[in-house]
Amino acid sequence: MSDRETLKAELKKLSVKAIQAKMDLHDLSEELPINWTSIMAVARKAHNAYAELERKSRDLEAMENT
Repeated sequence: MSDRETLKAELKKLSVKAIQAKMDLHDLSEELPINWTSIMAVARKAHNAYAELERKSRDLEAMENT
């Protein structure tokens, strides 16, 4: 598998991870005030997932532009 194909496969996995983190954050918001103490942890997980997805997307874009 080429580096480009590997990166695309990683992006698919990261996208699924980010979507799940978003759903976890959404579910938590609907349950508030129950589990309010987990807001920061769940938000951090979503933030990190989307940050990683964005970094890898930039890497792919840079690879495709060279």
